[in-house]
Amino acid sequence: MIEDFELTLIVPVYEEEENIVPFLKEVIGKVKIPHKVLIIYDRDEDSTLNKRKEATSIHSNITFFHNTYGTGIISALKTGFAKAGTKYIVPIMADLSDMPETVNAMYQKIQEGYDLVVGSRYVKGGAKVGGSLVKFFLSRAANLSLHFLTRIPTHDMTNAFIMYRKEVLEWIDIRSTGGFEMTIEIIGKAYFQGYKITEVPTINRDRAAGKSKFKLLSWILKYLYWYLYVLINLNKRRMMQIMSRIKDEQV
Repeated sequence: MIEDFELTLIVPVYEEEENIVPFLKEVIGKVKIPHKVLIIYDRDEDSTLNKRKEATSIHSNITFFHNTYGTGIISALKTGFAKAGTKYIVPIMADLSDMPETVNAMYQKIQEGYDLVVGSRYVKGGAKVGGSLVKFFLSRAANLSLHFLTRIPTHDMTNAFIMYRKEVLEWIDIRSTGGFEMTIEIIGKAYFQGYKITEVPTINRDRAAGKSKFKLLSWILKYLYWYLYVLINLNKRRMMQIMSRIKDEQV
C-alpha cells in the first residue's frame, strides 16, 4: 500500500551514530501525521551510516540521502528542501534536542492558514533545557529583542524547528552560509512577503549523546548580519509606507 504523505521531516546528520536509532523510534512513536523522514548526510564515512540498516528497518518511510549541495547544515537542509515532495516540511535535529510531538501541534496550526509555524522555546509552555548558559542568554536576548523591535509574530527566530508550506521555501533564495542563522533570514524574508507566521511552544533539550556541532564564535557574526538585515529592511519598508501615506494625503 502506498502511503499518502503530507509531511517530510528533514534530518541533517553528522556523526550521530549514538542518537539516530533512538531518535527515529521517538519520531515514529510520537508524530501522528503521515510523514516521511529524509536523513541527509555529507560523506560516506559518517558514523551515522553504521546504523543505516537498523534505522531503515524501523519504518519504510525512512530514507538516507547524500548531501548534494556541499557540506554542512545549510546545504543539508537545502538538499532536504529540494527532495521533499510534500505539502509541509519540518527540519528536526537527530540529537534528540527537538520534541517530535510538537510537530502535531505545528500541523494543527498550519491547518488554520498559516505558512510558517515556529517551535518556540521562548513563549509560555516552551523551554530550553540544559546546554551552555552563555549560548542560552545570547539566544534569548537576540530573539526577544528581535520580536520586540520588529513585531514579527514569533519569539524564537533562531530555532530551526519550523513547519513550512513548501511554496515558501521554493520562493526564498537562502543566502546564509554559516548555520542556524538561516532561520532568521527565512522568517524575515517570509514576513516581508506577507506570509502568515505563528508559533507553538516547544521544549528544546540538550543533546542526548555526542558533541555539539554549534560553533558560537564562527557563527555569531553571521547571526548578527541577519539580525541587522531584518531590522534595517523592516524599518526601510515601514518608512516607505509612511512616506506613501503622506504623499497620498497631500494629493
